[in-house]
Amino acid sequence: MNSESEQVARAISIGNFAHDTLKLDLYDWQEQALFGSVTGNRRMALVAANGSGKTACVNVVLLLWFLHEYPRGIAMVTSGSWNQLKTQLWPNLEMHREKFPEWKWGAEQITTPQGGFIRAYSTTQPGRTEGHHEHLPERPVMLMVDEAKSVPEPIYEALSRCTPTYFVLTSSPGAPSGSFYNAFHKSRALYHSVRVDAFMCPHIPKWKIELAQQLYGPEPERHPIYRSMIMGLFTEGDDAMLIPRYLVERALMHKPEPRAGDRKAAVDWAAGGDETVLAERNGNQLRILWRDRERDTVKAAQRVVHECRQRGIEDGDCMGDVCGLGKGIMDAAKHYQEFYFKPFNGGSQPANEKDRQYYTDLNAQAWMYFRQSLERGEVCFPDGLDETTVDQLCNRYMQWGSRGQIKCEPKKEMKEERGLESPDRADALIMAWWAGRFMTYDDERTEVRPAKKNKFVI
Repeated sequence: MNSESEQVARAISIGNFAHDTLKLDLYDWQEQALFGSVTGNRRMALVAANGSGKTACVNVVLLLWFLHEYPRGIAMVTSGSWNQLKTQLWPNLEMHREKFPEWKWGAEQITTPQGGFIRAYSTTQPGRTEGHHEHLPERPVMLMVDEAKSVPEPIYEALSRCTPTYFVLTSSPGAPSGSFYNAFHKSRALYHSVRVDAFMCPHIPKWKIELAQQLYGPEPERHPIYRSMIMGLFTEGDDAMLIPRYLVERALMHKPEPRAGDRKAAVDWAAGGDETVLAERNGNQLRILWRDRERDTVKAAQRVVHECRQRGIEDGDCMGDVCGLGKGIMDAAKHYQEFYFKPFNGGSQPANEKDRQYYTDLNAQAWMYFRQSLERGEVCFPDGLDETTVDQLCNRYMQWGSRGQIKCEPKKEMKEERGLESPDRADALIMAWWAGRFMTYDDERTEVRPAKKNKFVI
């Protein structure tokens, strides 16, 4: 066979295997991904929306076809999440176990009588990646990376020293950098690249897409979670900032109608030469009440408590950053001034289980919650904002954690790598908005009347 006819034969082989042996009905994009994996230069990169079936269908078909086609072959698969391999990939492989009774099925390896195998390994074991080279035709090699967005670069460096017959990367979108991102950009010529959005997957309920549009609207295509979860797109450019400047400028130029409501506040305590900043949320109105580079933390706490009491902000309605000096200052204020600050620990887990898959910590969740409120036109800055505060809100990069969740650019990086001051004013404003996330506005309140007593009841 010539090279072209070999490729056609492999494409027919994997298509028939999926339909006839595994009894799967494939979408067009799934067939394209499978054909692209086994033809051309046999390097495929797939970026897809959440729940698309990239692991349960594409990866499963590729691995099982490979071992069926090459009983002496070696297939090594890793993932940015070991849990992903154990709870998603492996159970979906085992669904087809009865079709291959001669194979030996283990917890992390499937072996043929001829000595070929599929083996899962952790990204903490880069050494297990090296040394795999094709020995065609008797012992080809498939290297697969699932949830490739979260795999550390040392693994890719180890993979680059191999010479596989087939190389497969699949994932939902992550950071706009690194080897997986490059497979769709500067290294695109090396891959058959496939992008899949939720609209290409009929099994994803329409209500889930509509719910995501409501949650991340009114411009969901700009929101990083919607872009990743539904559109299968990386977040780049201005939208890769935690808060794009156009959102703040729009709120300042087209000020929403002020709405009175509960009063909440937040204070970002100074460290070193930074500012201590007190911000207030009253209904949908957000403003900075007081700020100073007061190095005496006792005096700063006294001033913050004074401002809160002057504004009618009650004990327990002001949040304070507990990181660094914050906890000691707040404990002292409670003891000596009888004023309780509600703690805000930005490094703790997000406030609800659902968001833990999207954000590394509470700080990132609060920043992105504020961004969504700006997108919906909910935030009113009645006193405007000075340029320093605007810069602090709009100059912080979105980054990605080890499992692909959004996180805030660390303040140390902002200072040492970009020469920016600590975003103390932005942090205080965002904490104050977060403190009022369950806000009740005055125009929504209903009068609660006491129940009438039954005069016949003794």
